[in-house]
Amino acid sequence: MRLLFAVRSFVLVAVLVLAMGAAGRAHAQMEMPPRSLGAVIEQAEAQEAPILLEVYAPWCPYCQRMQENVYADAEVRSYLDRRFTYARLNRDTTGGTHRFNGRTLSSKELGMALGARGVPTTVFMKPDGTPIAKQPGYIKRPVFLQMLRYFGSGAYEEQSFEAFRAQASE
Repeated sequence: MRLLFAVRSFVLVAVLVLAMGAAGRAHAQMEMPPRSLGAVIEQAEAQEAPILLEVYAPWCPYCQRMQENVYADAEVRSYLDRRFTYARLNRDTTGGTHRFNGRTLSSKELGMALGARGVPTTVFMKPDGTPIAKQPGYIKRPVFLQMLRYFGSGAYEEQSFEAFRAQASE
């Protein structure tokens, strides 16, 4: 009887550990291979897709919340996959080199050159790497989706974000 109880307890603990591990992975930050801005631009130009560059820091709780609550969302992920070349830039690292505006910069220097004074900062760029706009701070999912649609559709070339939002709510 004790053996049966011990086996049941072990199985229950194993199931809980596996379930918690799966839940943890579902909310983990997306893995992005380290690549240079040049490689991101090459991919964006080949796909004729705008670039979304997330400037983050590993210690930043709002960066982690963006990953867990916004980027992990299926609708956000689907839109990003269809319309953007997406990359993450760890602003705190001096590793890696990037060509930007005729200069060779570390990841930290590139973050500063793009105007990311704090983290997270979302930078939208044309496929050739020309910055379009940046948005510092945590962005709630509904607003983030509107921003993706605004930049992903090219509407930014013809109207303001406020006009786009008003049109979308009609």
